[in-house]
Amino acid sequence: MSEIVRAVETTILFGKTEVRAYKLQTHTFEKRFGAAGVGEALGYSTQWFGTFTKRPSKRLEALCRDGFTGSQIEVRVPHKDGQRGSSLVKTISIRDFNKLIAYEALKKKSMKAIILLVALSEAGLERVIDDAFTGVPLDWFGEKIIHYSQWTYEELEEVLQYNREDARSLYF
Repeated sequence: MSEIVRAVETTILFGKTEVRAYKLQTHTFEKRFGAAGVGEALGYSTQWFGTFTKRPSKRLEALCRDGFTGSQIEVRVPHKDGQRGSSLVKTISIRDFNKLIAYEALKKKSMKAIILLVALSEAGLERVIDDAFTGVPLDWFGEKIIHYSQWTYEELEEVLQYNREDARSLYF
């Protein structure tokens, strides 16, 4: 049995939904999302992610073909407000959450996921510009480009077409 990793917790508001984020207390300080909040952010129940990844489905199959792992890491989080003890929380990777958002937005046409995709994209673009102006190397951005450049042409065209339609419906 593997040792449970300790983590610190913060809360991020995705609209009206609170999603817990965790920084693992390991040598890499990996950051992850709470599986319960991920389900809620996408319009499902807090148990959705755990159930979804255990049952075979076409959606799960499609996501796995695109690199989705569905892997959950259980972390131990100290209670807040000086209370003794800790809680165990199941977490998922940032990349898996990102792939879920993209799938829900592009394939399922979920408005919650579309809004998340656009908001997170804008925040990412701001970070790229800020880093460029402050002289921070953009190696991290290049790594993301390489990862997503493995998509097929048809997948990219579908994403771009959908983004154009979405932008038109939001702004015109």
